[in-house]
Amino acid sequence: MKIRFNILLSTILAIIFLAMTILPIGCSKQISSIEKAASTEELAGQKITVIFPKHEMDTIGIWEAQTREFEKKTGIKVELIQAEWDKISDKVIAEMSAGGSAYDVIEFDNGWVAKFLKAGWIVPLDEYMPSGMKEGLTPGAAATFSVDGKLWGIPWNNDIRFFMYNKKMLDDAGISAPPKTYDELIEQSKTLMDKGIAKYGWADFWAKGWCLTNSVTPYIYSFGGNTFTEDGKPVFNTDPAVVEALQFMVDALNVEKIVDPASITYFQEDAMNIFASGDTAFMLQAWPGVYKACNTAEQSNVVGQIAVADWCVAKSPDLQATMNLPEALSIPTTSKNKEAAWKYIEFITSKEKDKERGLQIGSIPLWTELYTDKDLVAKYPYWAQFSKQLVFAKGHPKLEWIEEWIYNLEVEVQAALNQEKTPQEALDSLMQDIKDKL
Repeated sequence: MKIRFNILLSTILAIIFLAMTILPIGCSKQISSIEKAASTEELAGQKITVIFPKHEMDTIGIWEAQTREFEKKTGIKVELIQAEWDKISDKVIAEMSAGGSAYDVIEFDNGWVAKFLKAGWIVPLDEYMPSGMKEGLTPGAAATFSVDGKLWGIPWNNDIRFFMYNKKMLDDAGISAPPKTYDELIEQSKTLMDKGIAKYGWADFWAKGWCLTNSVTPYIYSFGGNTFTEDGKPVFNTDPAVVEALQFMVDALNVEKIVDPASITYFQEDAMNIFASGDTAFMLQAWPGVYKACNTAEQSNVVGQIAVADWCVAKSPDLQATMNLPEALSIPTTSKNKEAAWKYIEFITSKEKDKERGLQIGSIPLWTELYTDKDLVAKYPYWAQFSKQLVFAKGHPKLEWIEEWIYNLEVEVQAALNQEKTPQEALDSLMQDIKDKL
C-alpha cells in the first residue's frame, strides 16, 4: 500500500507540475504585461511617436534612458519628442485640431481636460488598464484626469504645490509651529516683521499670467469657495467665500502690508527667489523644486532652514486645499498603434520607473505608496510632509475655454489687487467678461 501510495502521490505531483508549466503566460502574475507585449510579433515590430515636455528636474536625461530601456524590453520602437512646454503645447494642439495621426502618446495637460474630451481627441484608458490600477495614483492626479467615471490620462508629472516655511525664522521669533489658519498667518507675519526677522510674511506670484491663476485658485478653495459647479455653472461672483478669499489677498497686500508689494509683478520663480534670499518666512504654494533650490548654496541664503509643514494654510483646518497641476500621458483617437502606445504609458509611469526617477532626480511620485517608501523617505525625509498635504490637492475647473477663463480672471484679480475695483466689482466684471462662453 505504501508503494502504491507513493506512486499515486508522485503521479499527482507530476500532473500538478505539468499543469503549471503549460498554463498560458498571461495567467501568471509574475509576468508583467510589458514582458507579454515584448513576446508578441504584432507589437514588437511597431513604431510609436511620443511627445511630452521636458521635466524641469530632469538634468540627466532619465526619461530618454527609460524610453530606450522600454525599446529593449518590448521591441517597440519609440520616437521621443521633448521640448519646453509651450513648444510641445503648440505641436499637440495643432496636430489634434487638424485630425492628424502623427502622435501615439501625447502630453495631456490638466487645463485641457474638458476641451480634449469635447473634441473627442483622446480615448479612455480604462480598457487597457489592469483592474485597480488607478486607485494607487495620488488622489488629486487621478481626479484631475477622470471624467464620467473614466480615466483619460495617466499622470507623468505630479506638479503639486506645498506649504513651506523658514523654521529658523520661526524659532528665532519664538513661534513653535507654522500657521494653520489665515488669521495665524497674519499674526505670525506681523511678529516676524516687527522683530526684524523677515521683511515680509511672504511673496506671492500675482503677475498677470497663469501664475496668478495658480495662486488665487487655492485661496478660493481654502476659504471654502468654488468658481464653478461640477456641471460648469459659474458661482464665483455669488459665492461669499470667493469674495472673502479675494478680499484677504487685497488686504494682505494693501492693508496689513504683510505681502511683498512687488508680488503684483512677480512670477513663480521670482517669489521663490525672494523666499530663498531670506526676505520672507512663508511660501504657501511652493512646488517640490523650491526645497532643493533653497538648500543649494549657489542659489540660496537659507540652506538648512526650510521645512515643509504637515498641513496647508486655510481659513480653518477643515478647508485645507493646495494646487494640483499634473500633466498626463494620453492616447489620441487617431493613433494607429494604441496597444503599443498603452504599453509605453504603462511602463514609463510604473511604480518601478517612478521610484527610479525619484531616487535619481527627485521628481515627486505619481503613486501614493511611494511617499512612504523606505528608500525614498531616507533620501527625502520631507516627503512624509508632502504625503500629508497632497490629499488636499485640487485642480482648475474643467472648462472647454480654460484659456479665456484664465486670461479674464487674471485681469480682474489684478484690478482688485491694485484697488481699481472692489473684490465684488471685479468678480461681477469677470462674469460679464465670460458671458458669451456660457
